[in-house]
Amino acid sequence: MDGATSSMMVGLLGVTLYLRSYAALQAGILPAYNELYPLLNIAAAACVLLDLQRTYNLPSVLIQISWIIISLAGLYRLRRRHRLRKNHRRRLHVYEKDYLVETHLQRCLFRMVTEHAD
Repeated sequence: MDGATSSMMVGLLGVTLYLRSYAALQAGILPAYNELYPLLNIAAAACVLLDLQRTYNLPSVLIQISWIIISLAGLYRLRRRHRLRKNHRRRLHVYEKDYLVETHLQRCLFRMVTEHAD
């Protein structure tokens, strides 16, 4: 296999990644809020960019670079959202523990007061 053929195979792999990930997204197999979708788009664009070195086409290069930038921004947003949710759940868990401890202490104090009142 010569360089041109291997380059074309990489480009075809990129096209396949684009089409399969988009089809999976539309079919509901791959959720849009999953990190896999932007990662597949980045890989697909990188593969097509590698093939574009063989036959340079400025509009195609620009769209692939744009696709990578947009996918990186989406990946950043997903990871940031995940991190914020994780911190929020952690804070809720701490508040819940505080509430349970407070409620337990109130019950103990109530029992002590009512036992001594008898």
